[in-house]
Formats: sequence, structure tokens, C-alpha cells
Amino acid sequence: MKAPSAALQASLDGSLEKETLVPYRLYLLYLASFFLHIPGRVSILGAIRMDFLLVGAITFFILGSKATKGARLDKASQYLLAIFVYSILVLPLVEWPGSVINNGLVAFIKGAIFYFFTVNLIVSERRLKVFLTVFIVCNVLRVVEPLFMNITSGYLGSRTHLGGGEFAGRLSGAPSDTINPNGLAFVIASILPFLHYIFSAVNKKAMAAYLLVIPVLFYAMALTMSRSGIVALAIIAFGVFMKSKRKPLLFIIGIVGLIVIWASLNDLQKDRYLSLVSSDTAQSSSAEGRIDGWFRDFEVAMNRPIIGHGLGTSREASWNIGGNDQPAHILWAEIWQEIGFIGLVLFILYLKTIIKNFLDAGKLIKKHYPPSDFLYRCTEAMQVWLMMNLLFSLASYGLKSYEWYLFGGLSVVLVGLAKLRAEQAERLSSDGKRSDEADPHPFPLASRAASRW
Repeated sequence: MKAPSAALQASLDGSLEKETLVPYRLYLLYLASFFLHIPGRVSILGAIRMDFLLVGAITFFILGSKATKGARLDKASQYLLAIFVYSILVLPLVEWPGSVINNGLVAFIKGAIFYFFTVNLIVSERRLKVFLTVFIVCNVLRVVEPLFMNITSGYLGSRTHLGGGEFAGRLSGAPSDTINPNGLAFVIASILPFLHYIFSAVNKKAMAAYLLVIPVLFYAMALTMSRSGIVALAIIAFGVFMKSKRKPLLFIIGIVGLIVIWASLNDLQKDRYLSLVSSDTAQSSSAEGRIDGWFRDFEVAMNRPIIGHGLGTSREASWNIGGNDQPAHILWAEIWQEIGFIGLVLFILYLKTIIKNFLDAGKLIKKHYPPSDFLYRCTEAMQVWLMMNLLFSLASYGLKSYEWYLFGGLSVVLVGLAKLRAEQAERLSSDGKRSDEADPHPFPLASRAASRW
């Protein structure tokens, strides 16, 4: 009989969960604090640097745990570590090493810790369910808070220039949140796949809540006037449509939904979204400016194409070389500007590993489990999210943002849980066969009687 793997053994006796229980709970607290900006709302927590203390404590517990000692780095971890080490090694060669040390490395660590924590602490399906629940709830609150302020006090938080000295308000994150309208649109787009595939399938009450929340999120999306957000919604709708077995029904719902949403938009919002496909609109110049910006961003990257200008220096490079006081608004140009062609290759290899993990998990889970299974629905949600984020990367920066590292970690967790399930099923099947061979029928007389019929 084949011995169980170390992962299965740790899962069966619960030792891994016991050893990582404290840092896991601290991680959930950090997740809520990170998304809801709790230290910014409670001054005393900000004064004691609560987030910093949480990260330090979680790291200490993980590194001190027996369960993580001697563990081999997976491929995605190796590429992340390579990006970090490479960014330090090229410090003498980059344009602004001081900015890298003061800002870039710290910002990268803040993003990458989501990968490190997720891979080491989300070690069971139960934990994955709780983790995703916290993630969904926190991000729904990030959308509901500014929307509530808009309804009750007219809050918008940001505005866009229409030309001729006129401006239009756009909904951004709440005052305690730091996200701009496009960032808020990204939050909405990020939680939709999880609400659709995971939350709505829990029970009838969850489905009812899902149907109530969706129009609220769409209304908030309209107030952001984010063109990239609308493109992200279209990608999610396409992904859900392609995965669905009820395409005709979804097609009808989609057409009706589009008509209702379009009829509810005001003239400014319609003009904004029409500028995506028409040059004959008041806001088409800003859409064309975005495309021109892509070429400008890549021209800045070509100033130091191999090594880059330094981790975290995209805005600095754009201003000093391109005359634009903004970081590159396309992920791939941002990476190229900051860590050069070598760093870009490392990030692409990291991304390739994430995609492979999601595909491998999908094959394993879909082969053995029904569509109602949690891991099955989780895989569907993450695959749609990944497709949306890959295309969203053409309109946003994010080398140091949390999302690539959180979902990179979740890809490792998902493929690990899928393999664990498969091994458990294989062992149960093997045990059942041995039991049958040892005692083919528990009631021999009944068996002989049955054979006569």
C-alpha cells in the first residue's frame, strides 16, 4: 500500500491547520484591515501601525512553524523571489536607486506578502471558503460605502475634464479609501465572478441577495464612468456566457439587461461609454489620449530597455523622460519601464505558472467532481477573474498591487487542494477494493440464495 503524501497526512491528522491557526486568523484580520483601511478609520490603530504589526506577527509565526520548515519553493515563488533579488542586484545600474530603496521594494513586498501568506495559511477547503467570504464582504463594503454617501449627500470623490473648462463628477472610493474611479470599477469587476459562481450557489437566500446586489454594483459602476470597468464587465459576461450550458437564456437576460442599463444612464455617461467606439463624442479625445499614452509609455521603457529605471519608478520615469506625471497605464509598459526586459520575462514566467495552476486545477476538479462542488465553482470564478484581469492589464498598472500576488497564491492553493482531493479519493477507492476482496459479501448465505434467482 502506497504511503500517503506529506500533504495528505497533514490534512488527515489536522496538524497543519493546528500549527497555522494563529497566523491564519491574523491573516484574516489583516485582510479586513487592508481592504477597509481600518487604521485610517481608528486613529489609535494607525498610531500603533496595526497593519505593520500584523504582517510582522504573521511572518514570524509562518517562519517559526514546523509545518513550513524545509518546504520547497514552488515555481511561482521562485519567480517572485527572482524579481525581488534581481531588483536589488541591479540597484547600481538603475536610474533612481534611492526611489527603489525608499518606495519600490517596500511597495513590492506589500503586494507579494499576499502570495506568501495565502500559500502558507490557506491549507484546507474550509479555510478557503472563509477567506473568500472575507474577501467578498470587504470588497462589497468598499463599493457600498461611497455609493451610500453618493445617495445621501451627493458624494462622488473625483471628476473628469470634458473640455472647455467643464467637468463631470465620477464616483471613487470613500474618503478613507485611496482608490480612484477606475480602481473602484476594478473592485466591482473583481468580486462579480465570485458572487456569481460561489456566493449565489450557496442557497436560495444567497441567490436572492445576489440578485439584489448585482443592480447596486452596476449602478455604482455607471457612476464611476470607467471605460476600462465597462470593458472588464463585458469580458466577465463573455466568460460566464462561454462557460454556461444555458446560453440562450443568458443571451436574452444580457440583451434585456443592456437595454435597462443604457436607458438608466444620463447623457454624460452615455457619451463617456460611446467614446470607446466612436470618435464623434465629447469625451473621445480622452479615449484617444489613452491610446497615445500606450505608445508614450513604451517609448519611456525603451530609454533603458534591458535593466529598467528601477522598481517603483514608473511615474518618475514618465515625468522625467515622457513629460507625463503619471505611472504607465498599461501593466506591461510599467513592468518594462521599472525592471526592464529581464524583469518583464520573469513576471511573464510567474504569470504563466499561475495560468498553468488554474488550468491544472480545472482539469483535475472537472474530471472528478460535479459543477455544484465548491472547488469546481471556485475554479470557474478564478478562471473568469484571470481572463478579466489579463485584459484589464492593458488599461491599468499593477506590478506592486495585491491582486496578482493574492490570486497567484490562490492558484497554488487551488491546485494543491485539487491534488489532495484526488489522492483522498484514490485512497478511499483503493481501501474499498481491498475490503471487497477480503470479504466479498458480508452475508454468504444471502449471497448464495441471491445467486439462485
